This record gives sequence, structure tokens and C-alpha cells, in this order.
Amino acid sequence: MKKWMRQLFLTLSLALTVLFGYGLFSAYMDVTSPPRAEILVKSEERPATPGDTYIALGDSLTRGVGSSNGEGFVPLIGNVLKENHTVERFQNLGVRGARIEDLLAQLEQKEVKRSLKNAKIITITIGGNNLFNSGEILKKYSEETALGILETQIPNLEKTFKHIRESNPNAVILYMGLYNPFKQSPNGDSFDSIIQKWNESARTLGLKYSVQVVDTFNLVTDAKRDLSSDVFHPNDSTYQQIADSMSLVIEKSIIQ
Repeated sequence: MKKWMRQLFLTLSLALTVLFGYGLFSAYMDVTSPPRAEILVKSEERPATPGDTYIALGDSLTRGVGSSNGEGFVPLIGNVLKENHTVERFQNLGVRGARIEDLLAQLEQKEVKRSLKNAKIITITIGGNNLFNSGEILKKYSEETALGILETQIPNLEKTFKHIRESNPNAVILYMGLYNPFKQSPNGDSFDSIIQKWNESARTLGLKYSVQVVDTFNLVTDAKRDLSSDVFHPNDSTYQQIADSMSLVIEKSIIQ
């Protein structure tokens, strides 16, 4: 091989290696520290649209990250509700990477306030990004640190439930409990305990503010089987199970 061809080959190999490494790093950061979309952009005030609606609030789980079509459980629930004439439309207000403080800020937007006020059904997924702390909690895991996050953030979760319930006293409101995406990690059992404490606190708040807490903890027991390729968000099958669980709670609540 001529010298210039050898040098070209080495240069291209190095470039590909760098690009591959960057790709892996980007994928890791996208999971552990997902981009937080802009949620405070002012929207134009529009006339209210008549008819019952289903509003979905929350983070990347509400957005549907991990599903093959990028839509997740919201349209699975929404389309069934429309077919059953329970609602006339549904709206996904989920924000990828959102934390509780982001959702609280979003709830102050005029358009969001009006959407909530007119909603018949509201679902919420929030808290995972707070508890997992953008992946930092895995780097130097401490159960004491995790419990500290829980102690700090549960009052904020209560603010969220209170705000949404006050915005709409009559809506059926559902909160999706957290699952453990880190079961296979060395600290998986400890994380199980932390997440169960979070979910138990959420259930207590749910009783106070008439928010139904949907248990998804047991839907994720095997990361390879139950999660998408990022080993963090649900795959299509798990999103379907989440939708089925939520739909069952909605159906029972509406009948009551």
C-alpha cells in the first residue's frame, strides 16, 4: 500500500472511531441527561374549543420516547376514549426531560390553565428525572442521597397534585407511578426500595387530592424485555401495558 493511501486509511479510521465514540456518549447523555425542551414559550391565546378532552402532562414518558412511533401510551388511550365517545379530542403536553419544577412552571401558562380547566381526563408522568437526577445518582450511588431527593421532591409532587386538582375539581386525574429501570445495576434492590417509597408517598397524596395512582412498578422487571434500546424508557409492549392499566382505571372512575 502506498504511503499516502496508508495515511488516508489511518485518518479515516481515526475519524470513524471518534464519531462512533461521540455517538455512544451522545446516546448515554440523551438517556441520563435528556434535553429539557422549552416549556415557557408563550402561546397565542385562542378561543376555547368545545367538547370533552383528555390532557396528558409530564415528561418523556408522556411524550412517548422509546416507542417505535415516538408516541407512547397517550394516543393508545386517547383514540380508545374517542372511539367510546368519552372525549372528543386529546392533547399531549408532555415535555421531554421535564422535572417537577418544569411542570409547575408549565401549569402557570394561560393556555395550559384553560386546557386543564376544560379537561375531562388528565394523566401525569413526572418525578423520574428528579429522582434519577439526570443519571448522577448512578455514578456515586448512595441510598441516603436518594432518600434525600425523595424527601425534597415529594412536597413538590404534592404542589403539582394540588395545583391540577384546584384547576379542575371534577376531572379524572391519573398519576403514573415510577418503575425501576436500573434493576440490573449493582444497586438495583436499593433502588427498588426507594422507588416503592416514592410510589407509596404518591398514593398517600393521591387520596388527599383525588388523584388515581396507576402502578407500573411490576411492568418493568427485565430491562432487555420491557425497555427500549436505551434501557431506560418503555418499549412498545410496555407502553401498551401502561395504556391498558390507565384505561382500566379511567373506565372504572367514569362509571363511578
